[in-house]
Amino acid sequence: MQENELKFPGLNIKIKEAQEVQLEILLEFDRLCKKYGIQYQLFSGTLIGAIRHNGFIPWDDDIDVCMLREEYNRFLEVSIKELNKNYFLQNYHTDKNFQSQYSKIRKNHTRYVENLVQDVNMHQGIFIDVFPYDHVRPKTLKGKAQRIAIDQLKLINYCRVMRVNDVEKNRVLRIAKKATYYILKVIPKSKMDRLITKLVCLFNNKEEKYVGELSISTSKHMYDSFVLKKEFFYDSIDWDFEGYKFPVPRAYDEILTKNYGNYMEMPPLNEQEPHHGIIEIKLA
Repeated sequence: MQENELKFPGLNIKIKEAQEVQLEILLEFDRLCKKYGIQYQLFSGTLIGAIRHNGFIPWDDDIDVCMLREEYNRFLEVSIKELNKNYFLQNYHTDKNFQSQYSKIRKNHTRYVENLVQDVNMHQGIFIDVFPYDHVRPKTLKGKAQRIAIDQLKLINYCRVMRVNDVEKNRVLRIAKKATYYILKVIPKSKMDRLITKLVCLFNNKEEKYVGELSISTSKHMYDSFVLKKEFFYDSIDWDFEGYKFPVPRAYDEILTKNYGNYMEMPPLNEQEPHHGIIEIKLA
């Protein structure tokens, strides 16, 4: 099947159709960042797509961007007043049931429902992900304690989503997670969210050489893979992505090699598929 004919598993919708909406969202994000001089870079699979394909990885089902925390906070501030009304900035401040520590920009009047969170009462539109990077101390006891504490608190907080508990393969852990689900009903999610954010920002008032993505990448392997030199965020170059220019780190080769190994090599055919478990799509 040709790349632009690839479809979501179980759905009669081409991946390219969702990507076109995501590109539209990225252009709105980029417009605001350029207007206010907010620095960001393409990130993760989107960065691979830019370097290897000059656009989307053909089977990729989202867009990822990242920025330092101070830039992230500036973006949150300006988007409240300036984000086009066709879009919704989603984080735990604007959508109380949203489970994560990063933000999504979703297009209103669309649907893009992930299997594990299909029962969560929140905005479920087509999205791009916006990740903050925070100061870390990867080789110190305090740094290791920070990572472990955030990782465990996030795991506990995710027990609020029963479908996440149901897919746990270990029977004992599955029972423990389901018990935690009921215990958490008496603990406000907002308090947990604020505590995790406080830990994520623990070292941000001090000068540090390294930064890390702590909203998702807190398992030891992912944490080690996604820790970067802070200086990389101050040295961007423009790169072609789907006919437009977006910023990527000049050190993209060093970063992607650390993250993924030989990122220019295409994965096996059985791995060339969307990874968000999308079960429902409405494009407009």
